[in-house]
Amino acid sequence: MTTTEKAKLIVLDPTAAPREMVQAMAPVLEGLGGQSVGFLWNSKPNGDLLFERLEKLLREKYEIADVLYKRKPTASLPATDEVIDELVGSVQAVIVGLAD
Repeated sequence: MTTTEKAKLIVLDPTAAPREMVQAMAPVLEGLGGQSVGFLWNSKPNGDLLFERLEKLLREKYEIADVLYKRKPTASLPATDEVIDELVGSVQAVIVGLAD
């Protein structure tokens, strides 16, 4: 660049427009007592430890009936239809989370 050229600054906007929800939301549970809970982990480090601790707390406080653990291959990919279908058919609530 010569001394007579003006510097350029290019600014990128990484935001995306909000997506429209096409699925209906699940009905609100009256409580967790006696319910089965699913955990969908995105494979980030320590997420499994977080969910194990959360399961223990939910069993103590709400006396949940059962749990189902599922895992996504990476944080950037959605869960497969098979994983979603298994959660839908097996549990009344799902907790999706990550950790680091």
